[in-house]
Amino acid sequence: MRAIKLPFLAALLLLVPAEPAAQAPRPNRPPGQDNPAANAAAAPAQDTAAVNQGSGAAVPAIQEEGDAYVLNFAEIGEEGMTLEDFVKVCQDATGRNFTYSKETADPLRNNKVRMFGTKRIPKRDFYAFFQIMMFINDFACVEVGPPHLSVIVIHSLGGTAGRPQTGGGSILNKPIYVLQEDLPQYEDQPAVLVRTVVHLPNTDVRNLVNSLRTVQTQNQQYDSMINAGQSNAIILTGFGSSVAAQVKLLLLIDQASRIDEGVEPIFDVIKLEFAAPEDVADIVEQLLEARNKANQDLRRNIPVNAEGGGPAGARASTDAKILVDSRTSSLLIMAMPEDMPRIKDLVARLDVDVVEPERNYHIYNLSNVKADDLQKVLKDFLQDASRVTESSGTSGGRAPGTASSGSSSRGNEVVVIADAETNSLLIAASKTRYAEVLDLIRQLDKRQPQVLIETALIELTGDESRDIGVELGFADIPGTGGTGGVGVTSFGLSSFVDSDNDGIPDQKVPSVLNGMTGGIIDGDDFSLPFLLRLFQSRTNTNVLNIPSVLVNNNGKAVVTTLDEQPTTTITAQGAGTTTQETFNGYQEAGITLTISPSISASRYLRLNVKLKVSSFIGTFSGAIPPPRITREIETEVNVPDGDTMVIGGIITDNQSETRASTPWLGDLPLIGPLFRRDTDSNERTTLYFFVTPHILKDEDFADLSEISYRKKLAAAEVMGKNRMDIVDPKFSTSGGANLGGGFEIPLYRSPSSGEVASEAVGLDAVRQAELLRAAQQAPAQAEPVKPVPAQVP
Repeated sequence: MRAIKLPFLAALLLLVPAEPAAQAPRPNRPPGQDNPAANAAAAPAQDTAAVNQGSGAAVPAIQEEGDAYVLNFAEIGEEGMTLEDFVKVCQDATGRNFTYSKETADPLRNNKVRMFGTKRIPKRDFYAFFQIMMFINDFACVEVGPPHLSVIVIHSLGGTAGRPQTGGGSILNKPIYVLQEDLPQYEDQPAVLVRTVVHLPNTDVRNLVNSLRTVQTQNQQYDSMINAGQSNAIILTGFGSSVAAQVKLLLLIDQASRIDEGVEPIFDVIKLEFAAPEDVADIVEQLLEARNKANQDLRRNIPVNAEGGGPAGARASTDAKILVDSRTSSLLIMAMPEDMPRIKDLVARLDVDVVEPERNYHIYNLSNVKADDLQKVLKDFLQDASRVTESSGTSGGRAPGTASSGSSSRGNEVVVIADAETNSLLIAASKTRYAEVLDLIRQLDKRQPQVLIETALIELTGDESRDIGVELGFADIPGTGGTGGVGVTSFGLSSFVDSDNDGIPDQKVPSVLNGMTGGIIDGDDFSLPFLLRLFQSRTNTNVLNIPSVLVNNNGKAVVTTLDEQPTTTITAQGAGTTTQETFNGYQEAGITLTISPSISASRYLRLNVKLKVSSFIGTFSGAIPPPRITREIETEVNVPDGDTMVIGGIITDNQSETRASTPWLGDLPLIGPLFRRDTDSNERTTLYFFVTPHILKDEDFADLSEISYRKKLAAAEVMGKNRMDIVDPKFSTSGGANLGGGFEIPLYRSPSSGEVASEAVGLDAVRQAELLRAAQQAPAQAEPVKPVPAQVP
């Protein structure tokens, strides 16, 4: 843009007519003295108009002074020269013939040349000065006829009501066709309408015309710019100085758009002796890419050179292409002739021998994570990172194991194989890629803190019940053929029995119930005319369950303790007279705890807890199991380290009152209890779930050893020292040992980790080759893990 800006401003300046500079008065000379054509065609200078300069004598409007004319304009605007007089002055001075129409005559007579003082105009520029003044006053000059008979017709650009003239006599229909090479002659003729054709071989004229039409701001009704058909030419119409300036601008744009015929790139093969071709290709391409970007930024700020041939030092550059031939350890290079020597020099500097040769195969022994798990994580990450880098196409930072845009992908391959037996990773990669992958492995192979989670389930149950009831009964048992009466109250305290099997119940037998049952026995009338039931019970239950488990951070632990009771199925056989009882599985009740901790940076824990507690009510008898109560809680909470927090609870309080009575009689005061049975119960249940997490982060497991020792002491108090010695032969409680004196200093040492020799983990060359061949036969989705040679360095 800067390369075009200066010529463009210069062209615009040419569109603006300049005023002649004022000069001091010169001595009078007859006009036309140095212009024979003017002397032949013009009237004597003494007949031209004179200007009154004040109270003195009149001064001629035009005077000849050497190779210039001196114009004397009135100092007072009302006494200035009319345009019609100015036309006559120009005709006398130049010898040209002027005419104008009747419509143009009135504006010429009514308008004056609004200039003051004395102006000195060179004779050769007088006609151009005349055109400037006419153009300023909205008049144009059109030359009609051959040169030796031509007449200049003055047209008004304003037209009627300020609109340009149209029709056959319009100035728009009378431009002078001028060849492109003759346009410099019209640079100083702003009132002459011309038309020309300019050829632009290097430019798309259609787009250019649309872009430059906004430049035509001076006389849009007379200036036009159209493309000439399908050719690379533009037809320009307008006043002479404007068209000449536009042609200069178009030629500058066309020159800047010219594309030099570039030199064809060349090819070469460079064989490497020491360095890996993949790594060298990657480095060289990144450097070339950075250099091309810097050149592009530089060309945006370089001005146009003196010849107008575009930015100085700019050329159509071609990016170098580098391919790798692993079979011959060579680089295939395509580059411009001026770039090839620099590329070869750079490759030669990189292809040098090193004291310690680079290894492509490495074994990394893991300490804290499983090799299979880490191998899957690395493979998934390298695949996704490679896709992101390829899709972005940027030249910025690369993810480990990925290639930069345009570089060889083979040099960026990474093969990761897990060996479960030794918990090691076999890695095949170049030195650069291995350093990147090694950083990832070290970040991931870290021992996660452990969490000891102690939970407590406290269940308090209270049950109070009371049962008071009275049954009355009398009977008049008749003899044979006689009649009698009977009256009883029954609330479940007794039952009727037919002792003589005559179809009539004749005895009342009390039911076997808890509590006290008493009454009156009558041997003659119905055995139990009065029966009293009194029962009251209280049940208090205190259940404490404390399951605990040790789990890794972000791991998952399940603790289950169940009471399993067998059940049976009874089936009838034959005609239904015999039955068979078979086993029908187990009914389970107990505690199942599932917990997953996640440690935050602030030593808080996020716990995913699921607790299920169930218990049987009653005992098993027969094929039908007793009722079972199940309580379950599932939640996700945040708890602090080392504090006991309640994360759930249930409180129930059930009260019930049941009355069975004889209508009306059971509600009578004093004697009402003789005709009813009252049963009252009150059940209360309180259930709380507590959790106490302990974060164990010590690298030498000292915190875990301390907690374990406390548990050993507690267990020894319960089951005895001898039995605890069976569990841990190193345990000792002699001498009243406490946590301060009997605490065991752990002698734990972290296992070795990091890159090791293959012999250290029991992998020989044959085993390595087998693992790598297995990787080569992996499915296609294992990209970017690609086949690599099976040789072991």
